[in-house]
Amino acid sequence: MLKKFAENKIAHILLVAVVAFTTFLPVLDMFFYLDEWGALYDFTHKDYVYSTFTTNNYYILYSWFKLNAAGYYFVGTLIYALSAVLFYIFASGLLKNKMLGLIAALLYATSPVGSNTATMIWTYVAEGGYPLTIMLLMLLYLFWRYFTEKKLVYFVLVTLGFLFFAELEPRRVFIFFPILFLFDYILSNKRYIPTLGFIARQIVLFVSFVAYYRYDVTLSELVTTGKILIAESSPLDGGAKLELGIQSLIHMKPLLTLTNILLGGPWLFLSTRLTGYVDVLDVKQTYLLVIATLVIAIGLVILAWRQKKEWGLLSLFALGWMHVNVLGIYIFSSPGISDIQHRTLSLAAPAYGLFFTVSGLALYTFLKKKEIQPVKYLNRIFIIAFLLLAGANMAATHYNFNKFTSFHSKPARSFFVNLKNYYPTLSAGSLIYIETPNSPAIKYQLSRVYGGSPYGGAASITAFYPEIKKEELKLVYKYGEVEEFIGKDKSKIDRVFAFYFDSNGLRDTTSDIRNELQNKK
Repeated sequence: MLKKFAENKIAHILLVAVVAFTTFLPVLDMFFYLDEWGALYDFTHKDYVYSTFTTNNYYILYSWFKLNAAGYYFVGTLIYALSAVLFYIFASGLLKNKMLGLIAALLYATSPVGSNTATMIWTYVAEGGYPLTIMLLMLLYLFWRYFTEKKLVYFVLVTLGFLFFAELEPRRVFIFFPILFLFDYILSNKRYIPTLGFIARQIVLFVSFVAYYRYDVTLSELVTTGKILIAESSPLDGGAKLELGIQSLIHMKPLLTLTNILLGGPWLFLSTRLTGYVDVLDVKQTYLLVIATLVIAIGLVILAWRQKKEWGLLSLFALGWMHVNVLGIYIFSSPGISDIQHRTLSLAAPAYGLFFTVSGLALYTFLKKKEIQPVKYLNRIFIIAFLLLAGANMAATHYNFNKFTSFHSKPARSFFVNLKNYYPTLSAGSLIYIETPNSPAIKYQLSRVYGGSPYGGAASITAFYPEIKKEELKLVYKYGEVEEFIGKDKSKIDRVFAFYFDSNGLRDTTSDIRNELQNKK
């Protein structure tokens, strides 16, 4: 039965999809956040006009689910499960073994690496989250097919796919180029000296990269006009980026980020227990941890190399893939990011699964040759180790999601549900007054409930009241501003809606405030 399961691709795909969906199941309790409020206001108050790939994806979800956030997150979780299935297909072929592909995919499916991409629908489904991972895996799979079948059409598809994806999501797809470079080098240069084929392929990809990112040559214009339209050279502070790139090779922060990725879910739990003994956010105090982790990682690469050269190259590629993601973000986007779950690290998650699968295989083979333990005990040890790692990763991912839900999603959903129950509609010229305890934590939590919109908090609220525009609703937090709004015209009192927000949620105090305003001389 086990032998049949080991070769049952359909069963593997179903298992990977179920595990991935289960890992991300808590995100169904999440709610709209930050930048998303601006888009929701536009969708509820304006006629939508296509602008960017990201916004269009978000609008498609809005057309399906309106203001039901769970529907958006359900689609995102399906996309995540699809990325895990695609990684299984890629890893199975790359490792030439379906069970190894299954192990790699399950490690990816449960990994907390980059999982904060799910805390915003904008990044989870639309901008640069798991759809981006699918794009990269598609290119790597096509590249692998090129090497195994020796058909030029696959490399042509890789090149066209890179240009197409760059046009869809230019802020992240630039990271694909060095990853494709590493993959090509690992698979094509058996003697470490670049072959002519490798050089030719990289020239094509490099020209494609420069054409888009430097001269704005797009695949869509080429298809629609039949011409290559070259724009003026785009502004890029190459000198500063080069300097930062050189510094990043020896700077501790990118290495700390790589260390956190490698330590994965177990480290998320362990680091909380070290509070009071070690400041895990202090680079100097974690210096030895970084060195020890990277020495072990390099040792695993060497071990894999000694067992089988191909394994060593693949583990080196996976390690390089993770670090490329780190450096790409560090140099071009957000220097200083080190937490495992940060949304910009989601591209590294499949590499995490690949690295530990190959490393585990190499270590198992080494111990089996040494005959330190009987094979049946060795098998049990590695099965238990795999289950513990995958279980710790899933638990860490759930912990992270539930923590965010407790902080933002649960209060935000409750806030808007209560608001709509209290007042299903609002009229133009209304004022909402929200009072809070004198607690910075509560005030910050309230700001996260509907904050982040470029239009302001009133616009976020009017997304649920399409009958009025953002300019027709005033949102205040001080009683004096309510008095200023009323002035000498007490007829405005009927347009005042007052609430008290604390750790118990939103409470309607409109009647009390209106009475107070009426009785004030």
